[in-house]
Amino acid sequence: MGYMDFLTAGSRTSPPSLGTSLELLEDASTLFVAAWTKTPQNMEQAHRSSQTGLTHLDHIANQILRARDGMRANSSYAGSPLEAQLLTPQAESVSPVTVGEQDNLVALGPGAGSLPRPGAQVTFERLLNKIKHRRPDAANFRIGSNSEHFLLLAVNTPQHQPESIVEFCVGDFCTQLKTIVPLV
Repeated sequence: MGYMDFLTAGSRTSPPSLGTSLELLEDASTLFVAAWTKTPQNMEQAHRSSQTGLTHLDHIANQILRARDGMRANSSYAGSPLEAQLLTPQAESVSPVTVGEQDNLVALGPGAGSLPRPGAQVTFERLLNKIKHRRPDAANFRIGSNSEHFLLLAVNTPQHQPESIVEFCVGDFCTQLKTIVPLV
């Protein structure tokens, strides 16, 4: 009984708040773009920033989906401000795709990520689910003409079958998150 506090007490290793993860994702994306576009490229910093960004991206997706599910369980989600924000278009997705198309995402080479064909818009909520089900070994990115950081992820179904490839701008994602975080 006296040992239960180690499960509930805050510690240095507890996950950051959603707002902190948002800030750290923005920082990681900015550092990644700077390291990638620097001459010469700083690959060590780019790799470190990428890993940090993906960790926070996963944390953000899980926290928002958990909050959504909690509101659904309490019958307070339908018609809520959170639902309205999660229904906002946020990404482009190509579906269905083959394993080969997903593998080609990596074969294009770092920084040359692109969708295999034009896709359809997906909502913020769908994007969060796609982040949650992404293939960790099949992702890429590209830097836009105005230094936008686009992330492309291969997504599988829960049965590990190819589902889609999704593309989104990390900056736009973070901007939308600033509206969502206070609602969670």
